Amino acid sequence: MPATAAASQQPAPRRMRYAPLEGLLRSLEIQERSAEMKEIIRLSGGTDYAPSEIAVERFAEVLHYLARTRFASLHPSEGLFRVGACLFEGYRKTLLGQIQLAALHLLGPDRLMRKAPEFVGRSSNFGTRTVEQLGPNHYRMDFRGVPLPGDYYNGILHAALRATGVSSPQSTWEQVGPEDMTFDVRW
Repeated sequence: MPATAAASQQPAPRRMRYAPLEGLLRSLEIQERSAEMKEIIRLSGGTDYAPSEIAVERFAEVLHYLARTRFASLHPSEGLFRVGACLFEGYRKTLLGQIQLAALHLLGPDRLMRKAPEFVGRSSNFGTRTVEQLGPNHYRMDFRGVPLPGDYYNGILHAALRATGVSSPQSTWEQVGPEDMTFDVRW
């Protein structure tokens, strides 16, 4: 088989777009020339600047780094939860986030949950996300082929639900495979 044919059969590298990282940088107010920013650039695979697309494994390293350094007094899972919540709040401050999330408070929690797989999937080229309504104010969301921490996604989910007016979202999640997780969400 020619080398070009073999290369074309390789799966595309799994990448995150820059927007989630930009949300984190804005929310955590990470200074452009700081040592912290230099480490984030290094972890994300950049040299002078963060790349516009980041390998998913490198993005996971950035998430763990921020959980360890910004939320050092918390259990690692709580730190990742907080990083996810920060990402959501910071993403709302980006130009793209302002456009995409402008009417979130009007959307309501039910519509948010139905659209969550689409919202989350916009920033990556890997995995699948599905949602199923189990009852009033009760949903199950399945992520398959998504190698990022469930606690991070749980934090995003809680922040998004709060933005729709839910005061006390409740969720649990379970790792059901190496890159698969299921969320049970209620309010």
